[in-house]
Amino acid sequence: MAIGQERVVALVDMDCFFVQVEQRQNPHLRNKPCAVVQYKSWKGGGIIAVSYEARAFGVSRSMWAEDAKKLCPDLLLAQVCETRGKADLTKYREASVEVMKVMSRFAVIERSSIDEAYIDLTSAVQERLQKLQAQPITANLLASTYIQGFPHGSRALEGPIQKDERREQGVIQWLESLPFDDPNSPDLWLTVGAVIVEEMRAAIERHTGFQCSAGISHNKVLAKLACGLNKPNRQTLVSHGSVPQLFSHMPIGKIRSLGGKLGASVIDTLGVKYMGELTQFSELYLQSHFGEKNGSWLYAMCRGIEHDPVKPRQLPKTVGCSKNFPGITALATQEQVQWWLLQLAQELEERLTKDRNDNDRVATQLTVSIRLQGDKRLSSLRRCCALACYDAHRMSNDAFALIRNCNTGGIKTE
Repeated sequence: MAIGQERVVALVDMDCFFVQVEQRQNPHLRNKPCAVVQYKSWKGGGIIAVSYEARAFGVSRSMWAEDAKKLCPDLLLAQVCETRGKADLTKYREASVEVMKVMSRFAVIERSSIDEAYIDLTSAVQERLQKLQAQPITANLLASTYIQGFPHGSRALEGPIQKDERREQGVIQWLESLPFDDPNSPDLWLTVGAVIVEEMRAAIERHTGFQCSAGISHNKVLAKLACGLNKPNRQTLVSHGSVPQLFSHMPIGKIRSLGGKLGASVIDTLGVKYMGELTQFSELYLQSHFGEKNGSWLYAMCRGIEHDPVKPRQLPKTVGCSKNFPGITALATQEQVQWWLLQLAQELEERLTKDRNDNDRVATQLTVSIRLQGDKRLSSLRRCCALACYDAHRMSNDAFALIRNCNTGGIKTE
């Protein structure tokens, strides 16, 4: 096997997850344009999740509900519950736990957010290959799978066909190309991985009622990229051989880890737009402009090679809560800051205690992030201290002590 093709990695992403949680609770929302909003006091609330039916009307996340209604008058809205004056995401977190439990039956998973997780399927694929004993895989086992780059050649030009017919044609063409008698074939490994992910996604829907999309490839970056190519309720296989064609028209900012400063620097410094264009530069040249580590990563990544392991993690690494105070709602006094710190600390106490009881682990560090009014970053500054105990008043007092001297300029905190 070539370097970079030794693993089978998938990313499973729940389709508009918060909407699906609301639809399971209220079936009348199903198959209709709907969105989930939080805080209705301003313009009907901010939209945080949108069904695909509503997306067809141009409704998107971060819109105000009133503005979305102008685009889609029949839009149905589900309201996020509020506790202590802030959004309560408990039911979405609990639904996420249901999904992760199902996924963990299949392979090692790394939960990366409330609605997505990476899976290292390498061992599961090797076991399945032994059971298959060189038997061919049939197209019905890949009933919702797209093969990136397939169909191609003369078959791909046989007049206008529906997307799903083309998908099936691509799967058949791909399966015909596989060496089923070679257990070391990277493409065969990916195909077996795709079969397992089809089974996993079916199990998730059977046990939870939720649908999801997935990407299957040799690493986390390609798996995430693949996942977004054919949504919703579909999965996409990206083989190493399909990377040059895929990257030839893939904007650099669409690649995981290149959506921010590094990606912008690459585009500006090198005068390039697409990921595939990076292959023209030597590793030394990329290192000279972006540092040794980033240069080597870019050199490998533009060729579809990446080595970040799937780290076994079914639980979130941190337990946190936050609230924004935009515009005129920005906190103006120490008393306001202290009151809200206590509200956040009370939620934190509840969730930390539940986490300790459910998962037999204890948090040891308290981190406070604040953002100054007008600052576009997620946080203007962060401060940490030891977490002495799960007591809301103690945590809020410690948090205030950490940040009390951060507002010397008289700027309102947000």
